[in-house]
Amino acid sequence: MPLVGRRILPALLAVGLALPAVATPAFAAEAPEPAPTSDLQPTSDNEIGDLGTATVADGTDYPGNPELEAALVADEDRRLTEVRTVASMVRWRNLDVKTAYRLSAGSAYSLVLTSRDEAYTVESLLELAPQTFVRQPDGSFLLSEHLVVQNGATLDLSEPGGLELKLASDAKGFVSIVNYGGTLKLSGSEGNPVSIRSWDRDKGTDDTLTDDGRAYIRSIGGQVALNYVELSQMGFWSGRTGGLSLTGTDRPSTGTLATFGRDVKAGVEALNGAQSPDSPQAPVDGVLPAGELPLPDVDLTDPTYSYVSASISDTVIDGNAFGLFIANANGVDIKDTKVRGSLADGMVMHRYVTNAAVGKTESSGNAGDGFVLSRATTGIVLSEVTARDNRRNGISIEGQPLANGPSATGISLGRYGNNSVANSTAAGNGRYGIEVIGGDNVGVHANNITGNTMGIVVRDGARNVSVVGNQLRDQVSQGIAVRDTVLDATVSGNIVDGGEIGIYVRDSIADVGRNTLTGLTNHGITIVGATEGTSIAQNTIAGKGPSAVDSRRSEDITVTGNTTSAWNDTTPWLIALKNFFQPLTVLWLLLAMIVVFTAIKGAGRSRDKKHPYEDKVPLTVITGSTTGGRRTAGLGL
Repeated sequence: MPLVGRRILPALLAVGLALPAVATPAFAAEAPEPAPTSDLQPTSDNEIGDLGTATVADGTDYPGNPELEAALVADEDRRLTEVRTVASMVRWRNLDVKTAYRLSAGSAYSLVLTSRDEAYTVESLLELAPQTFVRQPDGSFLLSEHLVVQNGATLDLSEPGGLELKLASDAKGFVSIVNYGGTLKLSGSEGNPVSIRSWDRDKGTDDTLTDDGRAYIRSIGGQVALNYVELSQMGFWSGRTGGLSLTGTDRPSTGTLATFGRDVKAGVEALNGAQSPDSPQAPVDGVLPAGELPLPDVDLTDPTYSYVSASISDTVIDGNAFGLFIANANGVDIKDTKVRGSLADGMVMHRYVTNAAVGKTESSGNAGDGFVLSRATTGIVLSEVTARDNRRNGISIEGQPLANGPSATGISLGRYGNNSVANSTAAGNGRYGIEVIGGDNVGVHANNITGNTMGIVVRDGARNVSVVGNQLRDQVSQGIAVRDTVLDATVSGNIVDGGEIGIYVRDSIADVGRNTLTGLTNHGITIVGATEGTSIAQNTIAGKGPSAVDSRRSEDITVTGNTTSAWNDTTPWLIALKNFFQPLTVLWLLLAMIVVFTAIKGAGRSRDKKHPYEDKVPLTVITGSTTGGRRTAGLGL
């Protein structure tokens, strides 16, 4: 072989062996994963809707004192336990208490409003608590002791002409209004609301400090009706003391049990005065013979004692610790309400909230999320709500089980869902516009999502989630993300304008179809990981970047019928070269080069073909004879 050939062939072999090692897949460089965002995993100590640490979920420092405020929450629990204990003793001793009474418990007195047909009003409080419910020179009222509304009682502070109530809240202590199974009514009128605020008596201003506690309103069971109300600068640390909290209880009806207890007591007294043990006994009401014991008839769905129910409209909640905190509630109707400037989340539906409707309500400027549907909430409808400029998510919807195995309380491992958010706005929030975390049968429909870090995120095993007909504009990173073992998701009919990636699917199964994606700067649609069964069909994609549909990191998906003619491929030449020089491509190219080189070399030799014995001396020259003349050298023939 000539010297050139001997040098070229080894060189080609060396290049062929080296290129596969350096020819890394181009999509690793062209489509980096989005910048990581804070995916806080809820835990028992710090989950959405909880202030379990001194730091709000987005990293904003809580402005109070965690240790002192947690101790104050425990003090409040003990005070209410004492109130409940005394009330139970009154009932079980069958004392005829028909008027309000006062208890000395905790840091202040507690005025207990007992059951009666007539509602307690401003005039009633002026009569019952002349030293602690006082009219101020400006016409407002100052309350300086706790109020407790018992089952069967109604506190009605409705004033069509408006009312201003200041709840004492300063270094001397704070007060609260707690509805314990009764009815709380607060109602003003348009332009003349009922205004309730915490009040620092020393400074003569609202109490903005939480480290020594702050006045709050709470309903434990019972019914609440708020109409044209303004609440400001209330609450501290926990959800139940967070400002305005509606928390039911899983304890059975105190009223029903009291009635049952009185019947049993009457029956026992009658039994003690009955005939001798050998004598037959007549039936006595409330006393049953030995044997199978039926349970008392307790209606656990009665909202007057077990679950709280509420109607809130035309209300403004400003500057609370938690704007509005709801748990163990059945039948909550909230509309035309504004929640803003909360130290934690704006509106939280925490546990066992069912059949709630929130409409035309705005939650903005909160340190956590705007709206939170926590685990164990079902049948919640958010319609025409606005979540704006919150430091974390606009709307968070959780549906994960409360436990993942045997637990101390033995709760169910069931998932939660049947919640929806529709015709709503999530704009300018620090993290996501709408986040769906686990759960079943969740609808995200016809919402306007603008200017968040990411638009709609569905993750952590959510199932049967419908993301349909939303308009998303100017997200920083991804418009719609479906990730981390989501199943049966439908992403259809959405309009995504702006951002790096329009729709992102990772390790999930989704039907992505008929979406319109424009103004994107990386990929229109990205599919990554275990996405077998995912369909990408009939989407219209426009923008610029490495590719309209990035599906090379996934397998067994269907990509068909997408319109990408308006996509401007901006792949750099180096990346395009890397794309070409994939390992298998390099090997096939090497083989082709060897074949071509061999063919060219052979063709050159054929053009210069010579006789193989050209350099040999003919025999005739040596012998001096020719075969044609039959002459033989050296012979005389």
